Amino acid sequence: MNAQLDAIIVDDEAPAREVLQSQIQRHCPFIRIIDEAPNARIGYDAIVKGRPHVVFVDIRMPFETGLDLIDRFENRDFYVVFYTTYQDYAIDAIRRQAFDYLLKPVDIDDLKACAERIQSHYQVKMIENGDYHRKLEITTSGQRHFIRHSEILHIEASGSYACIYKTDGKRLMVSKNLKYVENLIDNPKFVRVHNSQLVHLNKVKQCNYRTNALTLVNGKEIKLAVRKKESLRRRMAEFDLNQEEGGAETIT
Repeated sequence: MNAQLDAIIVDDEAPAREVLQSQIQRHCPFIRIIDEAPNARIGYDAIVKGRPHVVFVDIRMPFETGLDLIDRFENRDFYVVFYTTYQDYAIDAIRRQAFDYLLKPVDIDDLKACAERIQSHYQVKMIENGDYHRKLEITTSGQRHFIRHSEILHIEASGSYACIYKTDGKRLMVSKNLKYVENLIDNPKFVRVHNSQLVHLNKVKQCNYRTNALTLVNGKEIKLAVRKKESLRRRMAEFDLNQEEGGAETIT
């Protein structure tokens, strides 16, 4: 499994950002730079929006340091790599559970070793946590959205569009058809239960094969096509066998 990781660079020095991005693109092809920021304030917004796997952040920056930026994320779910000209902040970085601490100018071998350790650690988390860290990248109205698979309840067809329903109650309409989004997700836990519905099996609370309906964890009922019933039975059975606790309630 070759994990592709998204990263953001936060550094007030434009040349330093350019050099690091060039090094990563050349020597760490499994890391994709999705954004960069010239200060902690813009960096915070970029991280919240982009949901990266990795954040490369300088420490000494005007107004707000890289340490201050990381402190704003109480329950962060990304790897932090501090890269700085100064050695004095190593203890501060350790206290913030940084994954690595690189000195400028960044040594290529150190960067490659850091990136490979992150990739290896991430792959283990993927195996342990299933689809929690997988993301769907969608562009709509000129904006890129990064949605974790674990945040998706179901996706509904609406003509040539698709509507993504999320666990936080929000929804996102995208100008792609359901088949396109299904192929983009490429996750066996997402099952087409109807021509117009793609459902995340993790979010199914009840399967009622008498009424041909599914009830999701938020209480919403989804119609189940009769011709999809038997294939869904098999998928749910396979799915339940891989769960630590019981799966969805089944009514036959």
